[in-house]
Amino acid sequence: MLHRRRLNSPSRFFALLGVMTLGLTACSTDNAAPMACPEILIPVDGAKLTRFQPGPGRDIVDVLHEEQIIGFAHLCEYDLDETGAGNVTVALVPTIDSTRGPANTSGQVQFEYFVAIATQDKDVLDKKRFPAQIDFPQNMSRVRWQRDEPIDMTIPLKAGQRGEDLQIFIGLQLTREELEYQRKIR
Repeated sequence: MLHRRRLNSPSRFFALLGVMTLGLTACSTDNAAPMACPEILIPVDGAKLTRFQPGPGRDIVDVLHEEQIIGFAHLCEYDLDETGAGNVTVALVPTIDSTRGPANTSGQVQFEYFVAIATQDKDVLDKKRFPAQIDFPQNMSRVRWQRDEPIDMTIPLKAGQRGEDLQIFIGLQLTREELEYQRKIR
């Protein structure tokens, strides 16, 4: 049966990840390689966000905040029956750098990011959006943010299907205008 673990903080997540890695290498009793997790990707179009204050201005002084996904931690766990069907559960913790822009007088930023599960052919099977809010300390203009708890995704697998048959995308949720701006400045 599938065992779900809730981790209270990223540090506990990383500690568990380290213990699991050591346990897998130390306790392996057969020569079978561990099954691979789904590939996790950060799409170029969703890696960065620049949000401007309302109005026509698009200069540096008009920037409210900027975010960039810089990485993630993850682990996966399989629960398969004798036919090879079952689930793979992926726990994912994204890391995002956020910069407060000159137009931001509140010291707070809000944005959304998404996690999508897709086939190797890029057919999206599921997509979820997550809100994020960062409160900048008064004297700081840059913060590295991590989600408090991992995002748990349980993905059903047919007999013979493996995690490497799927992809997981992590990206920042952009408006059409924000996407066009990011493509223009690349």
